[in-house]
Amino acid sequence: MGDMLGVRIPVQGAPLQMIVTEPAPPLVDHLIAHADRHLSLKQAASGGLLIGGGWTAAFDPAMRLNRAVRDSIEGSLWVARHVLPAVAGLHMVRCWAGMNVNIDGAPILGEVPGVPGFYNAVTSNGYTLAPIAGKLVTELLVHGDAGMDLTPFRIDRFL
Repeated sequence: MGDMLGVRIPVQGAPLQMIVTEPAPPLVDHLIAHADRHLSLKQAASGGLLIGGGWTAAFDPAMRLNRAVRDSIEGSLWVARHVLPAVAGLHMVRCWAGMNVNIDGAPILGEVPGVPGFYNAVTSNGYTLAPIAGKLVTELLVHGDAGMDLTPFRIDRFL
């Protein structure tokens, strides 16, 4: 969309993978984020744990798809077991690879200067930051104010 309007949005693709475990009794009632390895972990309503981050997936240029990598799965599970030891007793039931984005470590939020009506809510941590990024940009769209200064997160920091 940005290209169509002459706006360069400075993000790059980053292959990622997610892991889902078998259902477990309630272990966590909130999102767990491990900053050192960028691991995110939360428990779904079904009881399965969703584990993401830590180690990346791989991009297969021939298929133009991301694919899960065994070493990365094992690495993410290793970190998850250290953060939440109860993970050690659970079986992985599935994993998948997708695409995340790399920015500069901070989200891109707010209206694009010179392109009225074009707003960004871009984050490389969609699993953890998407709800707040969406809320802030929605507040900006609906009320004209996000309730906080979004200057450090504006796209013009790259200009």
